[in-house]
Amino acid sequence: MKSNSLYYYGLALMIIAAAMLPDAAEAQLQRERVELDEPMEDIFWATTNIGTSTVRNLSAGSLNSSILHTFGLVRGGINKFYGLDDGANTRLGLEYGFTDRFSLGIGRMTFNKVVDIRSKYNILRQTPSDSTPLELAVKLSTGISTFSGMEFSDRLNYFASVMVARKFDALSLQLSPMLSHFNTVGAGEQNQLFGLGLAAAYELNDRFALSAEYLPVLSERNPGTHDAMSVALNIDTGGHVFQVFFTSSQWHNEPYIMARNSHRLWDGDFRFGFNIHRAFGLR
Repeated sequence: MKSNSLYYYGLALMIIAAAMLPDAAEAQLQRERVELDEPMEDIFWATTNIGTSTVRNLSAGSLNSSILHTFGLVRGGINKFYGLDDGANTRLGLEYGFTDRFSLGIGRMTFNKVVDIRSKYNILRQTPSDSTPLELAVKLSTGISTFSGMEFSDRLNYFASVMVARKFDALSLQLSPMLSHFNTVGAGEQNQLFGLGLAAAYELNDRFALSAEYLPVLSERNPGTHDAMSVALNIDTGGHVFQVFFTSSQWHNEPYIMARNSHRLWDGDFRFGFNIHRAFGLR
């Protein structure tokens, strides 16, 4: 009697297991489809590509610290150690990801003693399955020069940019229409400037990537200024992203790159610089 009970008990378990197999298989397929459609995180390796922002955002609960640094012109020669002794400009920044799509940041640049507060929101996220073929993000920022002797409103500038990017295997491309406004400008300068940021990155392997950017001003420009261009080597150490580059611009945010860049890379007027990015998980 006991053996018959065990037989029927075992048979019932086999029937239940067989009935659950299709559900388990379907659940596995669903998980694979979800993983396939998770957003790409490595369209660009850092939130900044040399001098301009990228579509890359921080994951929720992450804090990114950054050091952006440029030196003087290389053509300064050995007397100025090829620019390393001259014209250094630094921006120290912090950014925090409130969600996987929204972040806020603050930073301070040495030149003009500018403090900027910036936000970034990813409207669309590119997926490997191409269910969403593009990454689309919006950046807004406000800057204030902390020089004394000016009214508060006279020190302000504003910036807005729409960033559209796509990754093609190892190659990433980004197009960024942008608009900046300065409340106060010098004689002959423009209060508003419209530019078009172009950025590209090519992954050589898991550790190294090449990147470049070009920022033409499409509106009437300030006297004596030129379009900025930069090329860089990106190095991912697993904990940090280092960017070492040559650039025509000594500035570290888009409004000032458009309004103040006075050199051209192709004329030999370039400087050496580096960026260091480090992200920390706080959750």
